[in-house]
Amino acid sequence: MFFPIFIDIKDFKVLVIGFGNIAYRRIKVLVEFGADVKVITKQAKYNIDNIDVIIKEYEERDITNEYNMVIAATDNQDVNKSIIEKAKQENIKYYNNISDKSMSNFYFPAVITNEDIVCGIISQDGKNHKAAKEYSIKLKEIL
Repeated sequence: MFFPIFIDIKDFKVLVIGFGNIAYRRIKVLVEFGADVKVITKQAKYNIDNIDVIIKEYEERDITNEYNMVIAATDNQDVNKSIIEKAKQENIKYYNNISDKSMSNFYFPAVITNEDIVCGIISQDGKNHKAAKEYSIKLKEIL
C-alpha cells in the first residue's frame, strides 16, 4: 500500500517517454504544478505549452541523473520496462511505468483542485482507476 504524500515539484526535471493519452493527462497535471517537462516520442499527438518535445526514438542515453522523475509511457511494455530499469540505474528519485504498476515507486492520483484545496485520489492498489475517477467526480462536486 502506498502512503499519500504531497511534494513540491516546481522546477522538477521530468522526462516522459511516450506521448499517448495517459502521458498527455499526466503531463498536463505536472505542468500545472510547475514541473519542467521534456517528452521524447516518435510522434506528437498533442500540443501542450511549456514543454520540450523531442521527436525521436528513445535511447538509453536519454535517461540521465539530471532528472527527478521519469515516466515510461510508450505503447511497448518491454520498452517501458527498460526505461524503468535505466531510471533505477541512474538513481532517479521517482519513476512510473504506465503499463506495469509494480515497476513504479509512485502512482498518479486523480487530482482535484479549487482555490483552497488540492486532493489526490487513488485506489488502494493503484489499479482501480474507475473507482478513483468516480470518487474524484463526487469530491469535485462537493468542493
